[in-house]
Order: sequence, then C-alpha cells, then structure tokens
Amino acid sequence: MVSKLAKNIAHFFVLQNITEESKEAIYAYGMELLISDVLNTLIVLLISLISHTLPAAVIFIAVFMGLRRFVGGYHANSHLSCMFTLVVVMLVFSYGICNVSEQIAQIFSIGFIIISLPIIFCIAPVPHPNKPMSEEKGIRLRKQSIILAAALSTTVIALFLFQYHELSLYVSSGILL
Repeated sequence: MVSKLAKNIAHFFVLQNITEESKEAIYAYGMELLISDVLNTLIVLLISLISHTLPAAVIFIAVFMGLRRFVGGYHANSHLSCMFTLVVVMLVFSYGICNVSEQIAQIFSIGFIIISLPIIFCIAPVPHPNKPMSEEKGIRLRKQSIILAAALSTTVIALFLFQYHELSLYVSSGILL
C-alpha cells in the first residue's frame, strides 16, 4: 500500500515534469519513507490522544528513536509489519503507564535501566539484514550508543532522585525498548 502510493506519487511528479524519469525510483523511495514516517507519527498521536498519554508518549518515543538511531535493532520487512509493531508497542506502553502505581513505576524505572544498560553495552549496535553497516560505522555507533545510554540512564536516576517517578518511567521505558 505505502510502496504503491509512493510509486504513484513519483510517477505523477514525472508526468508533471517536476522530476526526470531517470530519478523516479529515487523519488519513489523518498516518498515511501516520508509516507511511512507520517503514518507512524499519526499512529502514535492517535493512540496517545485516545489514551490521554500524549506527553508521556512524546518523551517515550523521543528517547526510543534517539537511542535507536545509534543502538540499531529490529527492522520490519514491510511497512505494515512496522506499523503493527508500533501499534502493539504504543498500546502496551499506554496501558502500562495508565495502570501502574507510583511505587511500581519506581521499581520499573530502575529495573528497566538495570536490564537495558548491560544489553546495550554488550551488543550495541545491533545489526539487521535490512539495514547493513560497515565495521567503521559499527565502531562509531557503539561508542555513541554507550555514551547516550549512559547519559539517558543518568537522567533516569536524576529524575528518580528528584521524585519525578513518572518521567523516570517514560525515559527508562524508551531506553528499554
């Protein structure tokens, strides 16, 4: 669906002389990424608005996407699989933060850091066949992911110590994911 729409838009650009036919595939690919990002953003907004968790979702997604850029991880084989995974993650996150007590939030915040830091330190960046990387890039991403994970974990601990337990849970959830 996303791919077909992107190809149609790129073909429209060619027909309208906005771009050359030789660049149609490049425009289609870029349009596919743009459409996918817009749809994913709409999914996050819709779920967070319905569940009244917009501020939490913004923090959670910002931490997750910021860290994931360096850590790597799973890449779905299709846009539909990616969207489905995002829906499940957002529903679990929204349900979790709406139904967790402050005491449990404290335990989860620290627990998520205890679980995720060693994993990130040991295996980051996580390669995936759909997103290959050179050895040089892997070394650079490893250093960046360790620094960012440590900084975010320090933020979680600071939020925790200053009694911002909910914020601490949002950030630590993004790190864990």
